[in-house]
Amino acid sequence: MQHNNNKYPDSLLPSLHDISFVCPICREGLDVSRYGFHCGQCWKLYSLHGGIPDFRVFPDPFLDFQEDHDRTELLLAALDRHNLESLLEYYWSLSDITPKALRGKFMRSAMLGEQRAKRTVNILEGICGNDPANSKTALEVGSGTGNFLSAAAPHYRRVIGTDIAMRWLHVSRRRFMDFGMPVPPLVCCCAEHLPFPDGMFDLIVSSGTLEFVSDQNKTLSECARCMKDDGILFVNTVNRFSVAQDPYAYLWGVGFLPRSLQAQYVRWRRNAVYENTRLISFRELDLMAARYFSKRAFFLPDVDDSSLNRFPAHTRLQVKIYRRLKGVPPFAWLLRWFGPGWDAVFSK
Repeated sequence: MQHNNNKYPDSLLPSLHDISFVCPICREGLDVSRYGFHCGQCWKLYSLHGGIPDFRVFPDPFLDFQEDHDRTELLLAALDRHNLESLLEYYWSLSDITPKALRGKFMRSAMLGEQRAKRTVNILEGICGNDPANSKTALEVGSGTGNFLSAAAPHYRRVIGTDIAMRWLHVSRRRFMDFGMPVPPLVCCCAEHLPFPDGMFDLIVSSGTLEFVSDQNKTLSECARCMKDDGILFVNTVNRFSVAQDPYAYLWGVGFLPRSLQAQYVRWRRNAVYENTRLISFRELDLMAARYFSKRAFFLPDVDDSSLNRFPAHTRLQVKIYRRLKGVPPFAWLLRWFGPGWDAVFSK
């Protein structure tokens, strides 16, 4: 292995230069070469792609390693020719597993992500109280198009984004370019195998990610490991038994079917892939989180008005009814079990 004289690989993103990594498999420290990181214990080489280290133990469920590499190369070649919205259009035009009828809905969700992220930042500021936000280090597990990273950057000393899809990390670079922001630390890795030392983060955020990981229990365990003793894990996730439409298939009642039939039903109704989506119930999430977190609080989420105005009239009506009901105690209790999802706050 050819070493360099620096503490980091040659092409590593500048924002990653002073971040400590460990092997995501054995958690031992890593050696540095010109082209990546090397674990002397596992004899595993972790290379870079466009300056972003690839610490994945396994590929994402939609594309294998080579397919993700090829898709990423296409996006990198197009990065300077598009703003974020048109880059997303280009991205979905490359997808052969997402029906055209759903692409527009997914794009709208991605573009509205910034407003959701600002709401999350406001919630977290309320939870943290008078703690100086700029002294905290935050991690987002499943950073996607970078909406939380861009919204949170002014509020924390450092915000690191991770995603299992290398292509999405490079798509998110366009968001920062559009805003004239420096590219934050971005790391490609599995949520079940985070490449960070124990107790590194004050705050970990997972929004719309838990339902797509291969092992939800292991993901919560890794978040607990990487959190400081007084740290916070914020999870936003969708309720399996919601009476609202499934936000990924845009169908009613998917979660009430046996899990063995959900993917077949979605493929029949939408011709879409659902095998890699696993929504969980309130009871499942609470029991799972209790293994790692002694304190657990669940809140009913809301939709900010600026995002609400971009939804169809029938959706706006549903949200208004939901807002009214969640302020009434008996209905609020029912919504915890059958509402659209939760903002959950976990601590040790």
